[in-house]
Amino acid sequence: MEALDKAIVFTSSKFDCSSALPEEGNAGNQLYGRDLAAWLCERLNATGLGADFRDEDWGWMIEGRAAPATSFEIGVYDFTGDSVDGTPGTPEWGLWLRASRREPWFWRFQKTVTVPVPPAVEAVVMDAIDAIGASPRPWVGGPGG
Repeated sequence: MEALDKAIVFTSSKFDCSSALPEEGNAGNQLYGRDLAAWLCERLNATGLGADFRDEDWGWMIEGRAAPATSFEIGVYDFTGDSVDGTPGTPEWGLWLRASRREPWFWRFQKTVTVPVPPAVEAVVMDAIDAIGASPRPWVGGPGG
């Protein structure tokens, strides 16, 4: 059975992981990744996959449409830790991709079902990571798996 969602981790210093963060972001949790979420949205929008992002208490959420009936979400997680001497740690990022679709259910009702991540969405994300010279690897034990 094919996994419906994708979870990957990659390391890149392209995105900010050391500046001061606003206290009000991420429900006060102050997580990096806003520039990564914005950058991925630009790449998705450039290919016709409408996307926007917002902060969450755990990181950043990209939401978009891959087709009229298929929505996708990309969770952007910050795994950058501080080193022992107080300097910024390894700039590591996690991405969780998932998709859903509304389907007829009972009479006039509809239900939301999880579907495989559209290949076009996955391709944009993987091409973007490749373009910065990073190597994605599976996120073992990540969200959804």
